[in-house]
Amino acid sequence: MTKRAAADEASPQASGWVRVVLDAWAVLAWLQGEPSGGGVRDLVAWAEGNSEARRTTLRRFGERIPGNPEAVRLAMNVINLGEVFYVVGRVTGSVEEAQDIVAEIRRAPIEIVRATHTLVFRAAAIKMRWAISYADAFAVATAQAQNAFLLTGDPELKALDPDEVSLLWLGDR
Repeated sequence: MTKRAAADEASPQASGWVRVVLDAWAVLAWLQGEPSGGGVRDLVAWAEGNSEARRTTLRRFGERIPGNPEAVRLAMNVINLGEVFYVVGRVTGSVEEAQDIVAEIRRAPIEIVRATHTLVFRAAAIKMRWAISYADAFAVATAQAQNAFLLTGDPELKALDPDEVSLLWLGDR
């Protein structure tokens, strides 16, 4: 039996849609216009209803996404959103610019997931098992809780056991 949690709803793949959790690495690649951010851009466009972006995404991740889902639901944990905020603020030296980026993310079709008590302790247990950052542990815990793929290119996460979380790999920066 895997460590992945059963979703509260039916499997997204079985119901014609797929769930994807974004980590800070993926979102920063997207916002900074990096080549690996193209996968995030296409997922966001697909979530907005762009059928060409759907086809591009399914070609990019091919065998990793089972079936032929019609729709995608995107999510990001608030802890990872906070990570994006502090990275942008640190790089630009501007709290206002970091706030603008957070507002841009909130306008996108990305559900921001709260850090509940359950999720906090799930992330802490993941951090105990793996040599990853605590923020990354929240991304993994959120993907587990939502029975979702985790979209990343973060080298720390590449070593995770596939039974822990299913990765959609963006590649290195």
